[in-house]
Amino acid sequence: MHRYTLLKYSGLLFLVICFFIFQSVRWSGEDGALRAHNNFIDYLSERRIGKCSNLISETYLDQWSFNNEEISLALRDLAKHFFLSFEVNWGNGSIKNSENTYQITGTLKIQGSGNQVTDFILKEINKHQSLPFTFHWTKSGSTPWSWKIIKIEHPTLSMPNGYVPGRTLNSLRW
Repeated sequence: MHRYTLLKYSGLLFLVICFFIFQSVRWSGEDGALRAHNNFIDYLSERRIGKCSNLISETYLDQWSFNNEEISLALRDLAKHFFLSFEVNWGNGSIKNSENTYQITGTLKIQGSGNQVTDFILKEINKHQSLPFTFHWTKSGSTPWSWKIIKIEHPTLSMPNGYVPGRTLNSLRW
């Protein structure tokens, strides 16, 4: 009986090691960063902001001076107005590696419908669609799939005056 139990545990350990090796190859380097980025865009399009937040680094800081909590709240503020339909499309332009960080650059197109504010948001976003967004991704942990966003950049996009993420009643409404 002891030998059978040892054989079961050895087989299980072998499967776990094979799974980890497979995932390490699947999520390594450029492919891993691109896979994480596509997951982020899919989660955003599905309005799964909690899943998006899990892909944002604790050390996140961007050109709008948002930290990881504020960018999550800003994404939630954006998506909540699109209650009828919300679609995010990514046009991949390029990906480059620099010092353990992958910069994925491309165009972000948002479409949808909801309330009166939705038309205003779409009009403002459409002004900036021709210029690319850059997402900076880094591997943050020991698991192969632990990719996190550390920064998002856009050359001309700015936040409305008075906007405070998560406080749309106290800020200028979108």
